This record gives sequence, C-alpha cells and structure tokens, in this order.
Amino acid sequence: MMFTVALVGRPNVGKSTLFNRLTGERHALVDDTPGVTRDRREGTAWMGDIPYKVIDTAGLEEAAENTLERRMFQQTQAAFDDADLLLMIVDIRAGILPQDEFFADLVRQSGKPVLLVVNKAEGKRGGEAAMEAYSLGIGEPLPISAEHGEGIGVLYDAIHEHMPEDISAEEEGIPDLQVAIVGRPNVGKSTFINQLLGEERVLTGPEAGITRDSIAIPFTWKGKPLK
Repeated sequence: MMFTVALVGRPNVGKSTLFNRLTGERHALVDDTPGVTRDRREGTAWMGDIPYKVIDTAGLEEAAENTLERRMFQQTQAAFDDADLLLMIVDIRAGILPQDEFFADLVRQSGKPVLLVVNKAEGKRGGEAAMEAYSLGIGEPLPISAEHGEGIGVLYDAIHEHMPEDISAEEEGIPDLQVAIVGRPNVGKSTFINQLLGEERVLTGPEAGITRDSIAIPFTWKGKPLK
C-alpha cells in the first residue's frame, strides 16, 4: 500500500493550496470562500522516485445527522482512517481559533503521527508568529507558505522522516482506461460511482450541485487499474 498523508484542519487554512503544491498539479479548487472542498480528494506526490498519496479534506466540525455537513465530516473521518501521517494545518494570519483546537483534539484521538503545519507564515514575522501554534499541544510548528513555496523543503524532510525505512520506489503506472462520469446535476452520478466502488466514496444527497469539482479515484476492476 502507498504511504498516505492526509491534510486536515478547519476551512480556509490553505489545505487545497498545499495539496496542489505537494502533488505538483492544480486539480483542487482554491477559493477564499470556506467550504469549497467537500469530497476528499486524492493525488500522488513524489519523494524522489518514491510515490506517496496525499488526501485533501473538507474542514468541518461534527454536524447534525442527515445533513450535508455531517456527510462532509464523515468524508474527513475516512481520511483520518486511511492516513499513515496527518498534516494538521492552521492559518497563522487568523491565529489559533476554537475550530483549530477541535481538529487538534481529533488528531490526538486518532493516535496517528502528526505534523503541525502553520500556513501563511511568509517571511521572518510569519515564522515568529507560527510559535503561537505551540498552544495546540500537538508538536513543533512548521511554518510554511503553501502559496509561495516558503518552508516546503523543510516540510518534505519532515514527511520523509515518517516514511518506513523499507519503503521503495514503485511504478505508479498509468491506467489503461480512464473513465469520466458526466451529466447534469442531480441525475445520480455520485451514487453510481459509489455503487461501482462498493463504498460511500463521494458525497451524495438530495441537494443539487453537491459535487463542486472533479475527483480522480484510482480503483481496480477485474485486476486492471482504472481511474
């Protein structure tokens, strides 16, 4: 199984920007509006010639049953379960908020290894401000700017330290067949995908327009890799 890193934290701290930075692609939607990311998104990043999986998540607290927010939170919980390493991301410009403390509690409860990533910490002042994140009690803050690339080298080194010593280069491979599921809103595209995969992999519900951006999901069908 590929080593898996999940990006977690409250809305609008820069998880999708960091996802794009780590994977070297711009597939995740980035916007100043909170809650843009709904489904968990997976991508492949590389540590030299070693691939690893990165999961981008929605940044929501637990919500009432039978709501879209609750289903989004369950997608985030699934990412916690799948991950070998959690990157807990905070926005130091906004400071440490109660939602950050909520996610820090989730991280502790998971028992998973964690890196505390302090985003939007540009320049010397940003690095000094990052020390505020010590109050979360989940490790030493790593100040970065996902948008500008500052501190990313140090983050790569920290991720590498958590990888198994016996991890080796793998052939990621390009699926022989890539399938696109298209159609107007609310015709059942996401439900069809979940039936195909045999799990609640993408959000479904009566609300129109739940899916906001395209999600690439690798899977195997009769022994053949597909996406």
